[in-house]
Amino acid sequence: MLRLSADCVVIALEAEYVSAVCLRGRKRERVASMRIPLTLREGVPAFDELDAWLADPAVSGSKQLEAVISNTWARYEILPWQPNLLDDGLSLDYARALLTEQYGDVVNQWTLALSPARFKHNRLVSGMDARWMAALEDLAKRHAMKLTSVRPLLVAIFNRLAKELPKSGLLAVVEPGRLCLLQMRDGEWHSLQNRVLPEPWERKLPPMIAQASMALNATDEPLFITAPVHRRAMLDDVSGTWLKLPPQRGFDPRQDREWAFCLGC
Repeated sequence: MLRLSADCVVIALEAEYVSAVCLRGRKRERVASMRIPLTLREGVPAFDELDAWLADPAVSGSKQLEAVISNTWARYEILPWQPNLLDDGLSLDYARALLTEQYGDVVNQWTLALSPARFKHNRLVSGMDARWMAALEDLAKRHAMKLTSVRPLLVAIFNRLAKELPKSGLLAVVEPGRLCLLQMRDGEWHSLQNRVLPEPWERKLPPMIAQASMALNATDEPLFITAPVHRRAMLDDVSGTWLKLPPQRGFDPRQDREWAFCLGC
């Protein structure tokens, strides 16, 4: 009897863990999953245990590899619309210059990606250590897989929730140890902050949001909060709407919170 091979593996490089799920078929049936502490070797994820898991008969044979990258490991910048930046190459050069002003020469060692170009609209630039991208590509190559997607968490979550958001407002993406606050204005990616969120996050989040809202001149704008792997907390002095990742094939937010970054984004 021939064994049906799994179709896809999705891994999430979280702040402290590596999570992975193996999905099969159009129903995205989860046939295997694993979570291990994230270990860095000279600043790059060590995939030894993930390699062993991918070689397991229950998982091997997968053809595609997708990755979701925690906001802990991603850096962002808003690229303002300019009519002379219609070319992606020029836009990336400008984006690298903006990021260098903020982070220094280390930006030359990053892989950058741009959101799709839209006439008279700002673009989002995301960056990550180029060695991490190379490590993911090598991982896929070792297991005869195609790396089809590498998504920063902010982008993945925004794409899932965009229909529930107004044209102007704040979106707070909360994950263990990290707060990413995106400001939308008139349908534009206007500004954002990507900050460390200390524990206990339920106490730290309200003053951090209040401080950021004042800095962004957005104290009167509606606030939306999503914390996919956390349970909803009672946040004093914060008036906001909690959003859950919507269910989709293979993902039920009521049961699969542990795997939200792999299955729900």
